Amino acid sequence: MKIAVCGAGGRMGREVCKAVAAEADLELVCAVDPQWAGRRLGELIADLRTDLVIEDKADQLLKSGVEIMVDFSIAAAARENVPYALKQGIHCVVGTTGLKAGDLDEFARISKQKDIACLVAPNFAIGAVLMMDFARRASRYMQACEIIELHHAAKLDAPSGTSKGTARLILAEQGEESEVEREAGPRGLDLGGIHIHSVRLPGLVAHQEVIFGGLGQTLTIRHDSYDRTSFMPGVVLAVRKVSGMKGLVIGLEELLDL
Repeated sequence: MKIAVCGAGGRMGREVCKAVAAEADLELVCAVDPQWAGRRLGELIADLRTDLVIEDKADQLLKSGVEIMVDFSIAAAARENVPYALKQGIHCVVGTTGLKAGDLDEFARISKQKDIACLVAPNFAIGAVLMMDFARRASRYMQACEIIELHHAAKLDAPSGTSKGTARLILAEQGEESEVEREAGPRGLDLGGIHIHSVRLPGLVAHQEVIFGGLGQTLTIRHDSYDRTSFMPGVVLAVRKVSGMKGLVIGLEELLDL
């Protein structure tokens, strides 16, 4: 399968390029990142053997015969990259954060129209997906909970997509609404009654704990990503599976037996 990576020069994008290049059944044929346009990808990723030159726009995908585009750019770029790729009949795997409900509606509309798939996941770490599922199951028996998410200082959005996704899973399991988001001062973001607290510090990568409270007890479910390589097995899994799917798919859990 021929793969393109948008946001190839970013920290996640570089890891994705290496992960794709390491798989015998995947071929990295296009790298897009306007910040690094014109540079050789191998100059940014020392241990990656490639002659690819980084392109500035997603319109280069067609020239490379791309079948699947992976987007780990920024929200503003993904709002252009993903619809463009979908309109060209290219399946998409999206890990970019900060996207809005309207963006997902647009992705869903185009992918349905073109009869292809767009997989959007708030987190590609298998352990994080399990953490979210365990929290969903726990919420059947312990309904009161709060979420603390901790990320590196350069993360642009807060709260994280993973924390919001976790809250929505819990609320759906409890049969509650999850659309109302309210700023709650020192208690963090209130999403459907679940408080989400965000921490941004150097030295962190991606971490989340869900704390449930009950009569005389608490339950804490926590996941830690100490390195961005933790996301790569999930990315590779999504790349291999997305072409066999249709429409908008939210979350890696759709690919796992959960």
